[in-house]
Amino acid sequence: MDSVVDLVRQGYPWAPRVRAGRLAAPLRFLGRRSALVGGPEGVRRFYDDRLRRRGAFPPPVKLVLFGPGAVHGLDDAEHHHRKALFVRALDPAGVRLLGQRTEREWALRTRGWSAGPGTPDVVLFDEAVQVLARSVLDWAGVPCPPADVPRRARQLATVVDGFVKPGAAWVRAARARRALDAWATAVVRDTRRGLVQPPVGSALALAAAATDRRGRPLPARRAAVELLNVLRPTVAVAWFVAAAGRALAEEPGWRERIAAGDASALAAFCQEVRRVHPFVPVLAARARSAQDVEGVHVPRGGFVVLDVHGTNHDPRHWPDPDRFDPARFLPWPGRGARDPDTLVPQGGGDVATGHRCPGEGVTLTVLAAAVRTLARLSYDLPPQDLGCDDSVMPTRPRSGVVIRPR
Repeated sequence: MDSVVDLVRQGYPWAPRVRAGRLAAPLRFLGRRSALVGGPEGVRRFYDDRLRRRGAFPPPVKLVLFGPGAVHGLDDAEHHHRKALFVRALDPAGVRLLGQRTEREWALRTRGWSAGPGTPDVVLFDEAVQVLARSVLDWAGVPCPPADVPRRARQLATVVDGFVKPGAAWVRAARARRALDAWATAVVRDTRRGLVQPPVGSALALAAAATDRRGRPLPARRAAVELLNVLRPTVAVAWFVAAAGRALAEEPGWRERIAAGDASALAAFCQEVRRVHPFVPVLAARARSAQDVEGVHVPRGGFVVLDVHGTNHDPRHWPDPDRFDPARFLPWPGRGARDPDTLVPQGGGDVATGHRCPGEGVTLTVLAAAVRTLARLSYDLPPQDLGCDDSVMPTRPRSGVVIRPR
C-alpha cells in the first residue's frame, strides 16, 4: 500500500513510526520508490542539490495550498529569483512593522472580551484568524473594506484547514482558493493600472511589480498567487496561537514571566510552541537522478520525504520530547550553540540560498505579539479535553481553546 494513505490516516505520528529511529527508511510514496529521512543528518540530505521541488507536491495539495506556479515548486535560478520577492517583502524592518500592527490589533480585539452571565465564550483560534488577517492585509497594502475582512480571513483559514483533508474539507478549501485567486488577481491588476497605490516596498507593491528571470512582468494570476503566499501563511499562525493559548493556561509560571516582560522567556516559549506543534508532519522533494539516500536507493523521480515532526521530537536532541518545556531554548552558561537542523518546524537549510521558509521571522514575531497579549489576560479554559488530535493535519487544540475571561 502506498504510504500516502497511511500518512493521511495517521497524521503526525506516521513518519516517526516508519523511521523507527533510523536515519533513512525505504517506502513507496505516491507510487514511487522513495526514502524517508529525519534528524539533522536527514535534514541536510533533504536540502541537497541532488533533489528538486518541481513535482514534489500532489496537485490537489499544491494547487489548493500554494497555487499554480508558486515559488514552492521552483528550483535553481528560477527559485532564487522568485524567492527574492519574499526576502524583500519580509525584511527585518518590515517584519517589525507587521509585529507592531499585530500587537495593536490584539489590543483592540481584546477590549471586547468581557465576562459575565450570558456573555458568549471567545474562541481563541477564530479571534486569531481575524486579528492576523486584519494585520497582514493592512501591512501588505492590500485594499480590503473593513466589512469584507472577516470573509477574506475565513477563506484564508479555510484553505489552510482543508488542503490535505479528503472530502468536504478539501472541497471547501478548493472553493475558498478559487475565490481568493479571483480577488487577489483583481487587486494586482488594479495596482498595475494605478487604481490601487500600495506603499512602496509593501508586499502588494512588490508582487504587482514582480518579473520573471527575463525581466517580463509575471502574469497577474501568478503575481496574485505569490501575494497570497504572504497573506495565507501569516493567517496560518492562528494554529500556533491556539496551541500557545492552551500552553499558557497550563504553564502559569511561564505565563507570569512573560507577563512581567521577560523577553528571553517569551522567545523560548514561542520556539517551544513551534517545536511541539510543527505545522506539517513531513516535507517532500524528488530525486533529479537515481541516487543513494543514506543507504536507501531512490530512482530518478522518486521522493525523499523529510520527517519534520520526528526531527523536532528526536530524543537524541530533545530529551523527553513530548513534554512542553520552553527552558530548552533559554541561554545557559556553558550551553553551546544548537545545531539549527534539529529544529525544522518551517523547513531547514539556508533562507537565502535554499528552500527554508523566509517567513519564520513573521511567524515568531506575530506569535510573540499574541503570547504577550494572552499572558497579560486572566482567563479560564473549558473543562473538556483540549488535547490535539495528531491524526488531523494541520492539528490544533480540539476546541480551538475557548477563552472565558474572568
